[in-house]
This record gives sequence, C-alpha cells and structure tokens, in this order.
Amino acid sequence: MRRLLAALLLVLAFGVAQRAEVSVGSPFGLQGGVRFPLVPLLLDGRAYGGVGLEAMGGGVDLLLKVPLTDLYVGLGGFYGTGPALTFPQEGRGQRGVRAVLGTWLNLPLPLLGVYLEAQPVYYLTPVQSFGVGLAVGVSVGL
Repeated sequence: MRRLLAALLLVLAFGVAQRAEVSVGSPFGLQGGVRFPLVPLLLDGRAYGGVGLEAMGGGVDLLLKVPLTDLYVGLGGFYGTGPALTFPQEGRGQRGVRAVLGTWLNLPLPLLGVYLEAQPVYYLTPVQSFGVGLAVGVSVGL
C-alpha cells in the first residue's frame, strides 16, 4: 500500500510540476526532482531523489518565497539508505528534517535557473544530531 501511495504521489508531482531540477550537494550527492507551485508566487513544493557515494534516498520540501526578492526558505524531510552528505561527518544520519535557505542566482538564461542552498539538518536516526549541508542546482522550466 505504501509503494502504491508513493507511486501515486510521484505521478501527481510530475503532472503538476513547473520545473525539473538537478542539484549537487546535500543530502545525497546528486539529486533530481521536480518543483511545483502550491500557492502561486508564494509557496512551492519540491520532491527529489538522489544517489551518492555513501547513500541514496529522497525527500520533500515546502519552500516559501520571500516577496520581492530571489530568496526562499523552507522546511522538509528526507530518508536515505546511508549517511547523508553534511558536516560534521561524525554526526550524519539516514533520516531527518531540514530547513532550506536558498537564493536564485541572477543569470540571464531563458527557462534556466541556478540556485544555491544552505540546509541546517536535524538527524533523527541512527543517532540524533545536527548538521549543515550545501547544495547548488540547475532548474529548467517556467
């Protein structure tokens, strides 16, 4: 039943997606996903999956756009099969919640956006600890 629900949510996410994204960095190394509007010009959702040297997994984020700026903030969760890519190395976990502090870089490219994110993380398993990750990504779409 969980797999069916996950597959249904993934199909729904691709159906309403506004942008396709690829990023390098936290939490898994190389991520691919979709970003879709929940409240136009204010709130986006993001679903992603990723793979890295030590882990693979996926997650979801809610991203609130800061009006009249290129900044956004968010909150999300992730689950992976190995330790996520954040610092400090000894405190990394497989499941957690994270904040997202991001900005779009102002590049004059049509339908292509580049973003940079800092991600404070609280790991829930296997040990409870804090970490900080960084990611840079490319987003294609409207």
